[in-house]
Amino acid sequence: MQATTESFTSVPEDLIIRGADIVFMTDDRAKFHVHAYFFTRESVYWQQKLTGHNKPHHPLSKRYTPNDPYIIQDVDSRDLRKFLRVFYNTRYGDYSFFSKFDWIDILSIAHKWEFPQVKTLSKQYLGTMGYGVVERTCGVHCTRIVDDEMIDCSYPNQVYLISCGHEI
Repeated sequence: MQATTESFTSVPEDLIIRGADIVFMTDDRAKFHVHAYFFTRESVYWQQKLTGHNKPHHPLSKRYTPNDPYIIQDVDSRDLRKFLRVFYNTRYGDYSFFSKFDWIDILSIAHKWEFPQVKTLSKQYLGTMGYGVVERTCGVHCTRIVDDEMIDCSYPNQVYLISCGHEI
């Protein structure tokens, strides 16, 4: 199967999945009616945010509805649609519609929201496209984030993920 080179095109309206039990809303007021299950199963970050616990399968601590959605401020609607498409894919295992830029956006969200399996999937697809991923958690000083020995020279291009509590 041939991968497309164009970026994933999102639908401009709200995303409503049948049986959804949570509603997210981004800064541009797009709403996403999805299943909290994927978020609380895959991410400790979301387990804590939505249930107050560090383990999956706890009930949500609050009900988020279309009139009272969970506000997402750190990801825009276009990128959230790409991320959700990993879970809500119409063809199992076929992500050929994602470009390298889409995978970079998905990887960024997976990194930020602590979705290790989505992070691994993103790295795998970026690897098949000739990109390596360099991760670095900075120390106290942020003057030099990536040093040369961290670069995997087997990839012609690199994607950098930096976990940092400091402004750079």
